[in-house]
Amino acid sequence: MSRYGLHRTGSTKYRDYLRSAQWGFRRVRWFRDCRARGFEPACQVCQVTLAEAGTLDLHHVSYAGVIWDEKTQRWKAQEADDELMPMCRRHHQQLHQMMDGRKEFYGWDRRRATVVIIGWLVNRLARDGG
Repeated sequence: MSRYGLHRTGSTKYRDYLRSAQWGFRRVRWFRDCRARGFEPACQVCQVTLAEAGTLDLHHVSYAGVIWDEKTQRWKAQEADDELMPMCRRHHQQLHQMMDGRKEFYGWDRRRATVVIIGWLVNRLARDGG
């Protein structure tokens, strides 16, 4: 088994994974498990909930559990719950614009970059109201 070049959001392999049934099932399981623990999933920036928005994205703070199995030619979605972070589409896109488009984040650990950018987005939202 191997991990393909999933470090860049726009990679073909990453898009293939996001279209896979395995990712679809993992998303459903993440939201179900979150609610089973007594939490309503909410965007980490604006706090809009899954119930309010109808849908939320899940941001990968790590790709450790995303695996391509050469033998079966299928993806394995084994992300730990703490490797995924709920976000509304708007804030998820803003996070990726910064993470993937700004050279100051190149080479950073993905988790660290995510935390720093979300902190910046939260502060901007509080300051500007949006």
